[in-house]
Amino acid sequence: MKSLLLSSILLCGFSSQAQTLPVPGAKNPDWKLEKTESRPNAEPSDIQPGVDRMPNAAQRSIASADNRHQWWDGTRQLAYEWLSRPGSGTIAPDKSVAVREERTGNTYIFRRR
Repeated sequence: MKSLLLSSILLCGFSSQAQTLPVPGAKNPDWKLEKTESRPNAEPSDIQPGVDRMPNAAQRSIASADNRHQWWDGTRQLAYEWLSRPGSGTIAPDKSVAVREERTGNTYIFRRR
């Protein structure tokens, strides 16, 4: 039940006015792209990885340890990682989100506007 609730929060948004998580190459009104890093020797690929690489892939929820959270978007092949505000009791990103695009190997750092 808890993982279903967390998934619903991500899909619906952290609040009624905030965008959930940024998507590279899309309009992200609540996020500003701060930096892009390429993995050395990475080649773009249209081949979908055979194994989900995120620890929460099977349960379709957020994997958390203290205030560090991870989310895997298998449809877009995006791995998200962020820190939440310590002691806030929420899983929403505090200031920034790292998004790794598995198809290209690029990592994008987004900062909340």
